[in-house]
Amino acid sequence: MRTVTAAWMFGVVWMACISGSQMTLLGKLLGFGNRDFGYLSAIAWTAYLGQLISAVIIERTGLRKYQFIFYATIQRLIWLAIAAVPLVLRPGPGAVRVFLVIYALGALLAHMAMPPWQNWMADMIPRRIRGRYFATRRVWTIPIQILVTIAAGLILDLATVDVPPETPLTVASQPYLLPAICGLFAFGAIFGVIDVTLFLRMREIVSEPLLAPRRRHRRHPLIAAAGAVGEAFGSVIQAVRDRRFIHYALYAATIAFAMTVGAQFWWLNCLENLGYSKLGANVVFMVCSPLMALLTVRLWGRLIDRWGRRPVLILCTAGTFFSPVGWFFIPADGPMWLAYALGAATCMIGGAMWGGVELGRFNVLLGFSESAGRSKYMAAAAVFTAVGGLAGGTFGGWLADHFIALQYDRSPLSVGPFLWNNWHLTFLASMVARLVAVGLLIPMPDPGAKPFREVIRHIRVNAYNNALPRLFWRLRAWRRREGHVGSSRGGTGSWWSRLWRRRQRAA
Repeated sequence: MRTVTAAWMFGVVWMACISGSQMTLLGKLLGFGNRDFGYLSAIAWTAYLGQLISAVIIERTGLRKYQFIFYATIQRLIWLAIAAVPLVLRPGPGAVRVFLVIYALGALLAHMAMPPWQNWMADMIPRRIRGRYFATRRVWTIPIQILVTIAAGLILDLATVDVPPETPLTVASQPYLLPAICGLFAFGAIFGVIDVTLFLRMREIVSEPLLAPRRRHRRHPLIAAAGAVGEAFGSVIQAVRDRRFIHYALYAATIAFAMTVGAQFWWLNCLENLGYSKLGANVVFMVCSPLMALLTVRLWGRLIDRWGRRPVLILCTAGTFFSPVGWFFIPADGPMWLAYALGAATCMIGGAMWGGVELGRFNVLLGFSESAGRSKYMAAAAVFTAVGGLAGGTFGGWLADHFIALQYDRSPLSVGPFLWNNWHLTFLASMVARLVAVGLLIPMPDPGAKPFREVIRHIRVNAYNNALPRLFWRLRAWRRREGHVGSSRGGTGSWWSRLWRRRQRAA
C-alpha cells in the first residue's frame, strides 16, 4: 500500500500538469469553438467504453498487473505527442482534428487501464480499511497537486504578454504561451510514466474465478474480435439485470452528464468573462477545491466505513447542487477580489462535496469488483458513464453554441449587476442533472448501509448536542458567579441537567 501511495505522488504531478487552465488555453490557441470544447469533454467520457475491452481480457486471462502497466504507460507517453501537435501544425481546423484524435486515443487507453487497476486494488487492500486508506492516500498527495498547480499557473502568467483586454487569444498575440503549455505537458508525461513503472514492484494476484476456460480451436481474428465484443455487451446485459447495480449505473450516467455539460465552460467563464489570471484560475479551481477535499476526505472515509456508501453519496451529491450557485452571483463589472473570493468559496463547497462523491463511487465499484464476474460490473458502469458523458458534452457544446449571441451582446438574462450568458445555461443544466442524480440514489440498495433518515437524524442530534453546551455555557457560568444557579427542583442547574439527559436518551 505504501507503493501505491508513493506512485500516485508522481501521478498527481502528471495530472496537475495536463489539467487546469492550460488545456482550455491550448484549445483557444488551436482555434477551438464552443462545440469543440463540448466534443473535448464528450471524448474524455465516451472513452469509458474502452473498459469493455480490458474487462473481457480480465475475464479470460485473470491478469491485471501487466495489462494496467501496458495501457497506462502508452497513455502517459501520448501526452508527449499531444505536446508536439501545436509545435508541428499551424492553428486551425486541421490542428483541432489531429489534437482531438490523439487526445481520444489517450483517453481510450486511460480507461482501458482502469478495470485492471481497480480489480487489482480490490484484492490488495482489505475492505475494512479501504475507505480510510484511500482517504489517507489523498491526504498525502493533494498537497503535491496544489504546489504543482500553483507552479503551473505562475509559469503560464510569466509566459503571457500584456495586451489590451479586447485582443483575441492567438499564437501571434501570445507567442510564448504555447511553448510553455507544451513544456508542461511533456514534463507531466515523464512523471506519469514514473507513476506507472513503480507498480512493477508489486506482485500480481491471479484469482481463479476470473479465469475463463480457453478455447481449443483457433478462429479467424475478425470472428474472434466480434465474439469478444458480443461477449462484452452480453456481460453488460447480465450486470444490468442485477437490481443492486442498475440504480448505481443510472446514477453514474446522470452524474457524468452533470460533470460534462459545463466542463470547459467553467474555465472559459473565469478566464474571459470574469478576467481571472491563469494563476488565479488554477488556484480557484485546482487549489481551493482539492484543499477542501483534503480537509474533508478523512471524514468521508470514516463515514463510508461507518454508515455505508449510499448515505454518503446522497449527502454529497445533494451538496454538489449548491456549488455552482456562486457563479451566478459574481458581478460582471465588480472588483476582482470579490470575483476571486466568491469563486474560491464556490469551489471549496464543490471540493468538499465532490471529494465525498468520488470516494463513494470508487468504493461502490470496488464492492462490485469483489463479486463473481467482477469485470462485467466494471464494463457496465463504463458503458453507462460513457453514455452520460457523451450526452453531457454534446448537449453542453450545442447549448453554448446555440445561444452564443448571449456571449457577445447585452444578455437579456441580466438582473442588476449580474450578467448571465450562454455558459451559465450549461451551469444550470448541470444543477438540474445533480438533483436528478440524488433522486436515483435514494432507492439504490447498499447492503449493510444505514438508512439515510437515520444518518440525517444522527447528524442533527450530534450537531444539537455539540452546539447547545456552547450556546448556554456563558449563561450558565454567569449565573453561577451571580449565585442564581437555583435549587435541585426548578433552578437553572436542574433544568439544564434534565434537558441534557433528555437529549442524550433521544440520541
